Amino acid sequence: MPQIILESTSPEHTRDLARQIAAVLRPGDIVRLRGMLGAGKTTLIRALSEALGANPAEVSSPTFVIANEYRGAHGVRIVHMDAYRLGGDAEELELLGWDALAGADAIVLIEWAERIEHLLAREGLNIDIEHIGQSERRITLTMPEGWADRALALDAPASPAKLRPTTCPVTGEAVSPDNPHYPFSSERARWADLYRWFSESYQVDRPADQADYEEHL
Repeated sequence: MPQIILESTSPEHTRDLARQIAAVLRPGDIVRLRGMLGAGKTTLIRALSEALGANPAEVSSPTFVIANEYRGAHGVRIVHMDAYRLGGDAEELELLGWDALAGADAIVLIEWAERIEHLLAREGLNIDIEHIGQSERRITLTMPEGWADRALALDAPASPAKLRPTTCPVTGEAVSPDNPHYPFSSERARWADLYRWFSESYQVDRPADQADYEEHL
């Protein structure tokens, strides 16, 4: 199964990654999120829901009601489910109206999906979240073979999902991976950087060697 490993350095970076993941989701998809308590599952689902067009003010943890439903862009239904309090019994899903909730017009996002994994007939996207630092997370995406085209879109070297937040070399401003001018903060900053090259005003801290030229051959 295709697998992509991403690393988030902050909640803001996680939201950037969520936008890239949401871009490849389609109605009928099931997204299973797994991770320790406090790993950031709800934060990622909130960001995914917002990226899919849901009103962020309406997105909340459904721990006590088990499932919340939001309306996304183009009428897509977003089902946010928290399986933490479920015991893994098929009857529980039936009482929740699972067949209607997980219809072909819905994108289903499930926290603690491992508790009901054996009851989910459809394949989907598995997202495993691990702590690797105080604010850093490792996010592992595992997709079925039928998602090969979507895996390619996420795993392309130039995909924003593969980039990290950076600082604009011209303005010094923070630049998000989904900024269309990345790694610059704006089109004006990009042109200013280009002008530096044309005016030969760039400076380096060492003489250029042969390897520097060979990198661009």
